[in-house]
Amino acid sequence: MPNRRIVARELGGLLKVLSHEDRILIVQLLASRGEHSVSSIASGLDLPDTRVSQHLAVLRAQRVVTEERRGRHRIYTLAIPEMAQWLVGGVDFVAGLVAEVTQNQVDDARQLWEGAFRD
Repeated sequence: MPNRRIVARELGGLLKVLSHEDRILIVQLLASRGEHSVSSIASGLDLPDTRVSQHLAVLRAQRVVTEERRGRHRIYTLAIPEMAQWLVGGVDFVAGLVAEVTQNQVDDARQLWEGAFRD
């Protein structure tokens, strides 16, 4: 019983961190394109640098991303790239809930996510 509680607590923390759409997009970007600086993430997602920095701090605290200093820049990568793969299943789940999503949009989203994990 205690092991289940530990796992449930840790999974709950991870899901809480991933409960923001910007953080999900950051995870997807890092999974599909590898390491990035704050400014390249911000540019790729059309978000302000400060907002990306705040989200990365949350992701770093939960050990979802790692940070490496390279000169004046901080470079971020997924701590466990495979952890993002389970988010692919969310595409079909969400498609069933949102009426205005077309099958083409679902297929595009799935390809984007799955493309992050191909060799």
